[in-house]
Amino acid sequence: MEGIRGGHLRFYILKLLLTEEFTGYGLMKRIKEETGFWKPSTGSLYPLLDAMKEQQLITETVEPGGGKRWSITPEGRSVYAEANDVKQELFENMRNSMLVFAKVFGRGDLEEIVKRLDQWKTERKDLGEVASLFMEVHDALWSLHDLTGKQKRRAIEILSTARDELKALQEESNA
Repeated sequence: MEGIRGGHLRFYILKLLLTEEFTGYGLMKRIKEETGFWKPSTGSLYPLLDAMKEQQLITETVEPGGGKRWSITPEGRSVYAEANDVKQELFENMRNSMLVFAKVFGRGDLEEIVKRLDQWKTERKDLGEVASLFMEVHDALWSLHDLTGKQKRRAIEILSTARDELKALQEESNA
């Protein structure tokens, strides 16, 4: 797919192999399932798998029917764990693409998201669980449809209380 670099595919493969073994077809299928749009071509995937095997990042097991199942090596785990440069590059590409889109189509809301992305640029390990909860709250709010006036006021009340308590926590941590 245009815009998805081979280096990103390499790290996507390593990420998937962290938790289970896959066939080449299984990797393509999982990437398509997870992204919802991208299915790497066989012409990009299989040569990459062979190269990653030569680099000792992954190993292959030949199955009785002749198929190959791939697994990650300790070296592959280490390379994935140290992929900060790739994460930064992916982040910058996403940010820049969104900013250009926002400017071209006059989407101030997306420009605001880009500003927020800049704030999130640094990884906050202390916020891992909080970020997940934040996304769950977002999803719960977004799934509410056709709210009555009373329900809207209640949702605003819930969110305002959470905001006020977080501001109090901020003041407490700054003291």
